Amino acid sequence: MTTNVTSQGQAPDVDFVALKTGQTIGRYEIVAILGQGGFGITYRARDAQLDREVAIKEYLPSALAVRQDGVTVLPRTTKLAEDFTWGRQRFVEEGRTLATLQRAPAIVRVFDFLEANGTAYIVMELAPGDTLENRLKSAGGKLGPAEIDRILWPLLDGLEQVHNAGFLHRDIKPANLLLDGEGNPTLIDFGASRAAMAGRTTAMTAIFTPGYAAAEQMTSAKQGPWTDIYGVSATLYHAITGAPPPSSFDRMLDDTYEPLARLMPAGFAPGLLIGVDAGLAVRATDRPQSIAGWRTILGQAGAPDAQATVALNRPSPAGPIVVQPKPAATKRGVGLWLGIAAVVLLLAGGGYYFAIKPATPVVTAAQQAAEQKAEQERQELAKLRADAATREKAGQEAALRRQVEDDTRKKIEVELAEKKRLEDEARQKSEAEVAAKRKAEEDARKAAETAETGLRHTLADRQRVQVALTALGFDTGGVDGTFSPRTREMIANWQRGKNYASTGFLSGTQHQALLREASPALAKYDDDQRKLEETRKKAEEEKAKAEATAKAAPAAPPPAQTAAVAPPPPPAQGAVRGPGADGLWHGTYRCSPNKNAGDFNMNVQIHVTGGTGTWVRPGSGPSTQGNQSLTITVRGSAVHITRNYVPQNSPGVVNTAQMTAQYDGANTISGGGPEQYGGGRTCTINLTR
Repeated sequence: MTTNVTSQGQAPDVDFVALKTGQTIGRYEIVAILGQGGFGITYRARDAQLDREVAIKEYLPSALAVRQDGVTVLPRTTKLAEDFTWGRQRFVEEGRTLATLQRAPAIVRVFDFLEANGTAYIVMELAPGDTLENRLKSAGGKLGPAEIDRILWPLLDGLEQVHNAGFLHRDIKPANLLLDGEGNPTLIDFGASRAAMAGRTTAMTAIFTPGYAAAEQMTSAKQGPWTDIYGVSATLYHAITGAPPPSSFDRMLDDTYEPLARLMPAGFAPGLLIGVDAGLAVRATDRPQSIAGWRTILGQAGAPDAQATVALNRPSPAGPIVVQPKPAATKRGVGLWLGIAAVVLLLAGGGYYFAIKPATPVVTAAQQAAEQKAEQERQELAKLRADAATREKAGQEAALRRQVEDDTRKKIEVELAEKKRLEDEARQKSEAEVAAKRKAEEDARKAAETAETGLRHTLADRQRVQVALTALGFDTGGVDGTFSPRTREMIANWQRGKNYASTGFLSGTQHQALLREASPALAKYDDDQRKLEETRKKAEEEKAKAEATAKAAPAAPPPAQTAAVAPPPPPAQGAVRGPGADGLWHGTYRCSPNKNAGDFNMNVQIHVTGGTGTWVRPGSGPSTQGNQSLTITVRGSAVHITRNYVPQNSPGVVNTAQMTAQYDGANTISGGGPEQYGGGRTCTINLTR
């Protein structure tokens, strides 16, 4: 997702959740963000292997998960981890199912699905064109009959294959239909896994779009192909009339839906209009139950031949016949819709009456006046009767409507109460499972701690564990032999990757498995330690040899007696004055640049005990110089210096550089020169106590 600076110079918007342009998922490189919602993110990406652009859908439900370190997706809390993992599995299964529908018309093609970064991805065709939603905005809000036909029939063929595979879309709307330049449709953004999660966890909001979602999507009622038929019908209704139908939830209480069979928009086949009305029935059982059954209604798109009419020998006294279909809320099944469709098609065919006009009788003025008065009285009586019938019918309809509203309200209340009961039971079960899991983890941690204590690890053993973890990419912050909280955390991370209980304490079996896995790095570390020990022994041998030579030399003659007292001679080479080298030393360790990195200056603070001390650089971690630690060993006036470090961009590799310095026997350690194994660096050390 690119960011822009506004004309007023404001800071650009930065998306902290989505992957950045240039990041990769397997062989796919992110190019831009196509869409982002509460369930996940859709990216535009490039397939580096096939050199083509694709769309990648990432599973990242914002109610359950967060992105850490700019890449990895993790559950928000341990309580939500199970729901997050369950939804990820549904998401992968959705990808597998869609991948089997490669040849289904009007259905987006799935190329690949993979798991990475702690989550899952579906790689799809980057379909050309714009959404029907945008096309309606640019087309004045409506489409013509030819454009509707180009969308409808391929969509029905593809959706029928989806249903035959045991799958539902559940979110058909203008925003999820792409149209190419010729108006051919592609259905995108299947929401099966979203709907499944919405029914499992209260952390997810309801997954439906008002105006396009069937009533059963708002309750616990069974869903099926009839649910997608409602979404297609609502989308077609919007494209034909310019506005979506009322929400199905509102229609359950007060149905203001205007049937297309009553509106009769010009140019559309009557069968198509009747079919859309049938697909928008509020009750699921009143809708077509399959695409095949619905196609039968929609296919009655042609009017009968104008010659196939009914001829009568006299005019109808009641005038022309008018058929008014009932609103969708009062329909009863597909059979009723087929019946209405037949009547409408019959009327659409036209017809005419043949009438035989009788001879005009001769009447007197009095007879004519009497007949006019009688006719007027008949008309008034008929009007009174019609008014009474209308009032009676209106009262019956009002009572029926109130009854339907009461029944619907009670049904909704019962369903909501049952749903809440199930949610409460699920929440209590989840909390009990989390508590049991937490107790089991605590018991396992205590048992593991006891087992590790029984191993009686030495300082060298613990250092080798830290070296092994660092070599495997688990940064312990140093190799000092102290199992700090950081080291415990790295042990737990390693255990989690090996499907062990992540206690942070090593059992004997786990300890051996860790050492085996990092054996190359440990072999090098052991070799470096052996070299250091050899250097130390050599220094001790040289010191002992010097002391033996000094003892074997003849004693110097006493000085001549003079009036003045001569100062004492300086100490022999290797002698130590003062309290020894133990104590707290402060100073610097500076090194020149080499071919791999620049120079650096470390402010050192070392506690020396028994002639040896180690300093670990605070906050040691990946940096310009890598991980750093410094160890000094004082033997007489000789000081041996060892610097352990991890080279830049080489995680898991520990290098050792060495140098010598001098101790003045009092409060100064200093020296300088080339570092052995330091890659050409020249270093100096200056410490005071």
